[in-house]
Amino acid sequence: MATTDELTTTLMAKQPALLAAFKHIITQKHLAHAYLFAGMAGAGQHELAVWIAQRLFCHHVVADEPDGTCDECLRIANGQHPDIVTVAPDGQSIHVDQVRYLKAEFSKSAVEGNRKIFIISDAEKMTASAANSLLKFIEEPSGNVTAFLLTTNKQLMLPTIISRTQVIEFPPLRAAELQQLFEQAGIPPQQAQILRQLTNSVAQAQNWLVDDWLTTAVTQLWRWFSQVVKGDARSFVAVQTNLVSLGKDAAQQGVLLDLVASLFQDLLQVHFKVEAPNELSFGQYQEQLKAMTATLQASQLVTATELALAAKRQLASNISFQNVLEGLTLQLWPIFQKTLK
Repeated sequence: MATTDELTTTLMAKQPALLAAFKHIITQKHLAHAYLFAGMAGAGQHELAVWIAQRLFCHHVVADEPDGTCDECLRIANGQHPDIVTVAPDGQSIHVDQVRYLKAEFSKSAVEGNRKIFIISDAEKMTASAANSLLKFIEEPSGNVTAFLLTTNKQLMLPTIISRTQVIEFPPLRAAELQQLFEQAGIPPQQAQILRQLTNSVAQAQNWLVDDWLTTAVTQLWRWFSQVVKGDARSFVAVQTNLVSLGKDAAQQGVLLDLVASLFQDLLQVHFKVEAPNELSFGQYQEQLKAMTATLQASQLVTATELALAAKRQLASNISFQNVLEGLTLQLWPIFQKTLK
């Protein structure tokens, strides 16, 4: 766990405006009972939640900063404070039994003081029943309790959860800074350009590079994409033969669908003359993208992009990855086949 100084430094680099805002909120005693911290992985959601916990519990606050050296700060940094309750997915989801634990903790008083903090990581991975179980505790807070729900996919959260929490959007890091951060970590420039659209986390980016997974994914997705945009029926076969095997788990499947959406967004950007290679996810294919747009209309590209963006929501609705991609391919054909007639 990072020290308080490291947390502050990280937050000043990633989210200085949000750090300043929460300093003011805490000073004015206006902290809400439930927040939803939403943003790209690595954007600072967890760091800010931990910093807030330290700021609230610290015995020696100096200039609105926790000192990082008192017993309270150290126990929070080490994940050992009895009044800071954390929950993360057990496997692919946060199960009902984990929420039962949360519910039990919500009903208990603080062990050492009069305040409790709950930090729920990857909150979008709560099952529907788990999320519904949590609702009444968000709706009817008891005592001095603050809950932080952290998510990288707000669109997968139940609308009822969103409506009952204060949603804090964590903007992604600026492209140039993130590109530099990834390259300093040893990630090649072209891969960094793609990865910065998917995550702000160096560790997560490096994980997707293991065994050349990202390189293979980009190559196979580009082949499928080139066929789809031509209305080529072989793109349907490519789903089963080339793409399905790349999505071995839910995380990889989500990344692949994010990459599909990025491809169509790049095509749309090139069509509207946002052509600088460093502004595109797939800048290495800029010339091919320009050639594609020569015969396409904006209305086609907008419709295709909307379908690509919707695909990930379908995956979250328990539709299989293969069915999502095959369905998307079948929906895209008619859009682009009009160009061929």
